[in-house]
Amino acid sequence: MRYEKHILWACTAALLTVWVLAYDNGHCSGIVTKHFCNWTCMQLTLQWPGSFCIGLNNKTICKIPETVRNWTIHGLWPQKTGHCCDCWPVFHSHLQEIEPELTQLWPSLIKGKHFFFFWREEWIKHGTCAGCEETMGSPLLYFQAAVKLRKLFDIDSVLESSGIKTSCDVSYKHDDIHGALTPLFGNNFDLQCVTDSEGREAWVQLKIHLFRNQTLGCHKQEQEEVFNTLAWFNSPGHPCPKNTTIFYVPINYENPHEPCN
Repeated sequence: MRYEKHILWACTAALLTVWVLAYDNGHCSGIVTKHFCNWTCMQLTLQWPGSFCIGLNNKTICKIPETVRNWTIHGLWPQKTGHCCDCWPVFHSHLQEIEPELTQLWPSLIKGKHFFFFWREEWIKHGTCAGCEETMGSPLLYFQAAVKLRKLFDIDSVLESSGIKTSCDVSYKHDDIHGALTPLFGNNFDLQCVTDSEGREAWVQLKIHLFRNQTLGCHKQEQEEVFNTLAWFNSPGHPCPKNTTIFYVPINYENPHEPCN
């Protein structure tokens, strides 16, 4: 606890300072990095496993665990943060308390990539910046916050009750999906799609805009993409178009990169 409080204090102090720190084999070294704690907005990004693999150029690396049946967490990302704190590690033991929930709600969809390695990447890239906020001021608190938000935003139930179901034959207008989600999110969300091998638009991600206190909102002009949300795999992810219909494809565990072929 004392260690975590020290780190939280250091991150807060970074508002006015430049850290001369970097993480190198478990030790801090003298590489100059900037870290800012005065961010205002966050983005909770959920991904649909059924279409996730469509957007990957390397089709062999994708694997959807058969226990995954609903929307999963891609990340909880503070915006306009600059470089986060490489010197704040997370260990597997930190997350054992909520590992069953993370395994279900925040799995890795990449073959051979242990779930914890995915969580560790998200913590180092984004969680350490979120850790400047007391309610997310440790690895456990950060991941608990993401899990709580995912449960609060029960997108699966909302879509089902609105009659929007997975299908390779039925597609939906952008306004249909947007209208189904508006009662839950207001206008504080964006839809992201990928294009499949047949030229069809497939809904892949939902970006939810949040304030620092984890409530819905934050003006979109204040939002800044941390990175293209599928850029790690050189994916052609893009905002869902409004001038054509969108497919909400089913999960295909045997052929995840071409779920409708």
